[in-house]
Amino acid sequence: MRRLFPLLSVGIFLVVVLVVALTALPDRDGEGSRRAERTATQVDRKVLAISIDGLNPDALTTLGPGRTPNIHRLIDEGASTLNARTAYEKNITLPNHTGMVTSDPIDADEGGHGVTWNVGDPTRSIAKDEDSVFTVAHEAGLSTGVFVTKQKFELWQRTWEDDIDLYVPIDDHAELVPEAVKDLADEQRDLTFVHLSLPDVAGHEFGGMSPEYLDAVEESDAQVGEFLDVVDADPGLAKELDVILTADHGFKPGITNHSEKVYENYRIPFIVWGPDAGAGTDLYELNADDYRDPGKGRPDYEGPRPVRNADLGNLALDLLGLGPIGTSDIGKDQTLDVK
Repeated sequence: MRRLFPLLSVGIFLVVVLVVALTALPDRDGEGSRRAERTATQVDRKVLAISIDGLNPDALTTLGPGRTPNIHRLIDEGASTLNARTAYEKNITLPNHTGMVTSDPIDADEGGHGVTWNVGDPTRSIAKDEDSVFTVAHEAGLSTGVFVTKQKFELWQRTWEDDIDLYVPIDDHAELVPEAVKDLADEQRDLTFVHLSLPDVAGHEFGGMSPEYLDAVEESDAQVGEFLDVVDADPGLAKELDVILTADHGFKPGITNHSEKVYENYRIPFIVWGPDAGAGTDLYELNADDYRDPGKGRPDYEGPRPVRNADLGNLALDLLGLGPIGTSDIGKDQTLDVK
């Protein structure tokens, strides 16, 4: 019996050590569980994110306020740049849109989301345990919605099914836009992502900056105006909603694809409009300490950073009063000022 007590003591000691060690293991959020519960620090804030697939900023200059009055309104009344950048690795649709909602680069070996393909493929998945803007918003008890015009976005639904409250994939803009506009008016979700793709469709058929392409940009502007009409008609919503508008890539004039890494393809707009954005301000002037206008260059992820479409996710969460996406690398410090 005298030998039994020391053995029991050693056993109990080892169990205690093991329990303490397991509870002390760091999680991905560093807050005691893999996904720590979040609470928004701002009350009654909402974000509408709009991506216009294939929008070359030169189209806005060419068409002017006369033919694109709604996007010019966002620029005039908000904070913006027409010289933001796509992901460094690729300027194609699915990788860049996934970057928007994960605030991550593409290359999985460098900690990115890993989406390198641009077609619907149910056998391929986003990098394991990759979180998104929807993940963080949902964990905070906020409502989320996604409206997309390309079926390949089913990748998001598969990956973050529990974090996206409403997922609507409709190829026909004439059906999708009214549904998204109605949802904004009736449900007023905390976070809504809308994908519009008419310029991309026209660019692939007729070439970037063609008359047909410019008509598609003009029509996309009118669709943006439908969302703004909802905001204008509801003073309460106008006090709560910020709009972020960007693109996944541009479109080189006269060319029917956008994979080439040239200025016209990797240059995109990034516009923030709403109660939290300064009227008529330039994002690079507002963020001279943290961001650098890249001119016509294509900077990588080292050194001075340009505003990228991948800033969307963490900026949206910042506007909602939430911390960054735990697995993100772009804009994780949430220092992108819009006022």
